[in-house]
Amino acid sequence: MQNRKAAYDPHYLFLFLSLSFVVCASVGAEDLDYWQIVLTYDSEELTLMEASEMGPMRKKVRSPGLLGAPGVIECRAEWIDESGDLLATTEAQIPVGRRVAETSSDHSTEFMPQAGVIVIRIPGPAHGTTPRSIRLVPTQAKKFGGIVREDHKAFRELGSQDLLIENLKRVGQTSKVEGPISATKVRDTGDDGNRFVLVFVGDGYTAGNLSSGDYDTDISNLLNSFETNNSWSVFFDGTNFYRVDVESNEEGADEERGPGEPSPPPVDTYFNTSFWTQGLERLLDSDTVGEMRAIMAADDLVGVGVWDQIVMVVNSDKYGGSGGDVVVTSVNPGAATAIMIHELGHSFVGLADEYTSPYPGYPPGDPEPNVDFDTFLPMIKWHVWIGRDTDLPTPDIPANDGVVGAFEGARYLENGIYRPMRDCLMRTVSNPNFCKICNEAHILEYMRSVELTDNVIPPAGSAHKIEPPGMNFGVVPLPIEGFEYEWSLGGQVLEEAVKPELQITQGDVTPDAQELKLVVSYPSPHVRQEVIEKTFVWYVQDSGADTFTPTPTRTHTPTFTLSPTQTFTSTETPTMTDTPTSTMVFTDTHTPTATATETSTQTSSPTLTETLTTTETASPSPTERLLEYDLNGDNTVNAVDLVMHLFNIESETSEVETVFDFSLDWQHERQGQ
Repeated sequence: MQNRKAAYDPHYLFLFLSLSFVVCASVGAEDLDYWQIVLTYDSEELTLMEASEMGPMRKKVRSPGLLGAPGVIECRAEWIDESGDLLATTEAQIPVGRRVAETSSDHSTEFMPQAGVIVIRIPGPAHGTTPRSIRLVPTQAKKFGGIVREDHKAFRELGSQDLLIENLKRVGQTSKVEGPISATKVRDTGDDGNRFVLVFVGDGYTAGNLSSGDYDTDISNLLNSFETNNSWSVFFDGTNFYRVDVESNEEGADEERGPGEPSPPPVDTYFNTSFWTQGLERLLDSDTVGEMRAIMAADDLVGVGVWDQIVMVVNSDKYGGSGGDVVVTSVNPGAATAIMIHELGHSFVGLADEYTSPYPGYPPGDPEPNVDFDTFLPMIKWHVWIGRDTDLPTPDIPANDGVVGAFEGARYLENGIYRPMRDCLMRTVSNPNFCKICNEAHILEYMRSVELTDNVIPPAGSAHKIEPPGMNFGVVPLPIEGFEYEWSLGGQVLEEAVKPELQITQGDVTPDAQELKLVVSYPSPHVRQEVIEKTFVWYVQDSGADTFTPTPTRTHTPTFTLSPTQTFTSTETPTMTDTPTSTMVFTDTHTPTATATETSTQTSSPTLTETLTTTETASPSPTERLLEYDLNGDNTVNAVDLVMHLFNIESETSEVETVFDFSLDWQHERQGQ
């Protein structure tokens, strides 16, 4: 393929149409009751081991390891009561398969154990109802490289059996100790309900190793690696870490040997870890009993659904590890931290491997944020990071170290697929850091996983009469550096107000209710593809006013221009009710095409509604297409009518609040002009 500069083709016309459509009537995530379901499987059957209701949390509910799973089975979860009647039907995604710690010479990366454990967190029946069983009915399977094989009878028959909740099995203890000794919160940055929570568990550490501080030292070294990694250091101050102390009878792990060496006697450890799993030397993994014990320890000592990731640390210097809902790593001096953080790049962020060693049978595709088939600048996922003079494809030469472009070779292919930079921790384990695109993906995933604020005082959306000496408004942000705050009152920005809290006095307000708005944003130099911000609104009024208007109205008149002679204006007047609202917006900027926003609403409390916005890309329409929406026949387009027409929304729909933000921009770019 011929190189070309990162410039637009001559006479290429881009239409930028940004449409923000917020529907505040759907059920929020925190209106749902979430359950943690733990399943074990072997070649014959799938067994339900745990079905526990999760407590309320402000952070996003996520199934551990789902993003980086080699395979995903999408299911319909049917909850059945004692009478055999259907209590509820929800959706579930079952992650299957595990990943292998790679070496510089061997990048075999995924495998399906003959037996294992699966953790899923899904909506379930309302609190107070008692399900007797759950049935998981497959609706679609995404099989990577045939990860679910025909000999896995448990998955072939998925949906044909009811998994009984009433008589759950629990894996028995086989070690001399009854179970986990204790858990220590080694880093506490705030409430676990709004933090990414990682739990370390140790295997092959004896009572002597625990008392001498060997285990504590190993965990401290791993913990420090998060603080020094370029991605995790950004949100390290918003991440909680636990250390679970577990006593094993013997040190190490099974099969600590080299190729061709005889197998040593088995080692009696609590989590039953072993090298040479499935015949691969570096594949250090636990068995079903050991993984269940790790999950039980995290549930019992940290909380069901509270933990987000388990890292099993094995007391061995031999190189090895694996990834999934439980990441396993040895304490190899040169690679332990890299294995752990690389595997978290898969399980936490959903990144692709960027090396080119062939993986026969691996399906084609570029769904991950750090790989792309395209080399045409506007279509590359990370195009906002690419300089205009960068060659595309980008030559893989030392002169391009540090350059963001499109480097050929990634995702187990040498040709036809591209990565953002020459090197990255997702390509080379010896690299301590992620490239700029993978770094950005970490930050965005973290910000999507938690709320930007821990508290809002008073509740957003509330209305207040201001009396002397005044009233304080504000938020308690995440303990992460880089947040900015913009306050406005009655539509006027308060230039001097740049902190997360603000006092409003009687002299600031009028007899009429005004909107007090705070926009919390995170304008990081490490993030270009999305805008991270959250908006809070209150209503304030002079206490001396004769009447109180807790539901002020506001007129919003968006205007977009088609040409110097054609202007379409839409006017709509939404009513601001006293329903507390706050809006979090992640604005996707990576594709210069028309975009439409789909919204789901989450309620965190009776007084706070949080709207999470994600963006899907649609093809841009020519100028003439907009004329089709002259629904009134008078050269004007009403915003409400237009959006209802575009999204096929019935005008009779009730309890819907719409917020519109139209902007239309034309860019004509021609080479040599």
